[in-house]
Amino acid sequence: MRIAITGATGLVGRRLCHSLASKGHDLRVLTRNPQRATGLPTQDLRRWSPLEAPEEGLLSEVDAVVHLAGESVQGRWTASKKRSIRESRVRGTASVVDAIKSARASGTGPSVLVSASAIGWYGERGDDELNEREPAGSDFLAEVCQAWEAEAAKAVLHGVRVARLRFGLVLAPEGGALAEMKLPFSLGLGGTLGPGTQWWSWVHIEDLIALTTCALDDEAYSGPVNVTAPAPVRQREFAKALGGALSRPAFLPAPRFALKLALGEFSTELLTSKRVLPAAAQAAGYEFSFPELSPALTDLLKTS
Repeated sequence: MRIAITGATGLVGRRLCHSLASKGHDLRVLTRNPQRATGLPTQDLRRWSPLEAPEEGLLSEVDAVVHLAGESVQGRWTASKKRSIRESRVRGTASVVDAIKSARASGTGPSVLVSASAIGWYGERGDDELNEREPAGSDFLAEVCQAWEAEAAKAVLHGVRVARLRFGLVLAPEGGALAEMKLPFSLGLGGTLGPGTQWWSWVHIEDLIALTTCALDDEAYSGPVNVTAPAPVRQREFAKALGGALSRPAFLPAPRFALKLALGEFSTELLTSKRVLPAAAQAAGYEFSFPELSPALTDLLKTS
């Protein structure tokens, strides 16, 4: 296929580009900064900004779109940061759908949109087991995810199959949460965050890439899809498993008040509980390469 990708220079995007290219797909990278796309396996770079109207023909003559772009949620959530988080996702997705509409009207547009979302959709849910049928929560990221997914779903009106992938905590050796946690845990400074009883729903980067590829190929993937391993763990269990994988103790707690003082509102993402299960992926027949946390961490840290 010829596949257009936004967010190709990010952690997930770079992995996905190399994986898709290795399978023989042609890639069209949509980016604000073509210089950052150096090293990606494509010769088809198009300038695209999530806050601007798409140029004519941006998505003409492509078979599918993978939309990953969005401001990182990490960092202190100032008013400006929250605005960027929301606008980059909601307006950015509206821009992609506008480009799809235009391309479809010309008869050369994509038939599939795989659009990133997040398990932030669910908000704080305690011990509840959450599948894709559960309603959205009410906090900031839940509201962002609702608006984000609503824009992606509009592509259905133009005859496009839409898969909305709700990513959990992505574990990868080259960046993201695992890379940030590795140093303190390696020094024996890791431990529970807040109460430690909150559920963390995680996914190995290889399973994330494989599921994204399935969503491109398989019509069974339509609507919301939780991209999380089938065995979420409580945060204290995550800390213990990470410490064990690094052969280090993990007994230094970070109290709730200290996290809020250091991280502000972003601390809620570390403290809220989301026990998310990949019901749609498993119903479609997907078998996880890394369903359990300890083997996943062993594999990831071996390659880091």
